Amino acid sequence: MSREQSWLGTATALTVVAVVIGGLALWNFADRDGCVAATPAVFSRVYRVDSSSMSPAILAGEWLWARRSYYCTSDPQRGNLIVLAPPSGGYLLARVIGLPGDRVQIKAGRLSIDGEPIAQEWIESEIRDDAAGAPRHVSVFAESLPRGPRYRIRVEDPQAAAENTAEIAVPDGSYFVLGDNRDNAIDSRSPQVGLVPRAAIADRPVWVLWGETWNRVIRRIQ
Repeated sequence: MSREQSWLGTATALTVVAVVIGGLALWNFADRDGCVAATPAVFSRVYRVDSSSMSPAILAGEWLWARRSYYCTSDPQRGNLIVLAPPSGGYLLARVIGLPGDRVQIKAGRLSIDGEPIAQEWIESEIRDDAAGAPRHVSVFAESLPRGPRYRIRVEDPQAAAENTAEIAVPDGSYFVLGDNRDNAIDSRSPQVGLVPRAAIADRPVWVLWGETWNRVIRRIQ
């Protein structure tokens, strides 16, 4: 295949994906409600990711396809990915960790539920520059929840306040959620989110429609 043919194929694929995303966004325009009338109408079938809070599962800049109103009829389970409407406004992506009745705590980057440490397996470590250009040590672990999925998380500083929390009891009707990028996530550890009411959860992210590299295009989210 010539370079010109390769470029033409890439341009065609980009155009198709852009049209699909645009069409899906327009289709969703009149369908943004939560599961109850009091929930802000911030939901969608297509989401653009603006932060690295859910990295490495979901990366900043990606476009996602979500199952609209999935959690209006199905209760969230440990490890589920959710779209939620926080009190601070807008929407957030997160992973359900604590169910009603659970006791959740993080110590030195290690998650525990009801006093039992969650299975965690080291995958890799690397040195990365932060936003200020300073080198930071980042480790990737595979975390496995009881009766839940196995997924990857990132931990930068096990001694940071975000990686060392008090034990939190999750009340009825609420959920404790975390971002997979543990040191750089807005989640239940953050005052602008806290414990998430059931009514604030509606959509379930399912696919990455578009990413910055081809191996991130049309990709099932774990």
